[in-house]
Amino acid sequence: MTISKETVTNKVTKETAALKEVVTETTENLEKLGKEAQQKVAEAVTETKTKLEAESEQLTEQVQDQVQNFKQDLVQRLDVIKSQFSTSQKDLVELADFLKAELSILVKELTEVGKEIREDVSQISSKHKVQLTETLKRSKDHTLEVWNKVTTKQ
Repeated sequence: MTISKETVTNKVTKETAALKEVVTETTENLEKLGKEAQQKVAEAVTETKTKLEAESEQLTEQVQDQVQNFKQDLVQRLDVIKSQFSTSQKDLVELADFLKAELSILVKELTEVGKEIREDVSQISSKHKVQLTETLKRSKDHTLEVWNKVTTKQ
């Protein structure tokens, strides 16, 4: 039994065409998957940015409220102090000492508020970092899943 050259050529041509079709399909699937992954990452980044901006605005408002309360408290305390002291030298020295003590307390309170703000910002950053990591992991898993499907078809 002799196989003609033409039969072999036709068989090779058909197999080559089938391989080209598989390669083309695989390439298209990978390109589609890449675009989907990029889109998901872009969406995750945009979502995270929006959340960070909203939480940043909220923290800014809280800080401004605390500063405003601090100012009001300070003015009230100064008014009380003024009413308690006369203008003699001894009273002025007592007033200065009292003010130093009050300001020390206020500085401590502001330091605590600053620490709380830093902790809040740190928590927000780590929370969003985790969300981005999860999104990227899902994109990677999805990419690998499609890749495995494509390579299994071959």
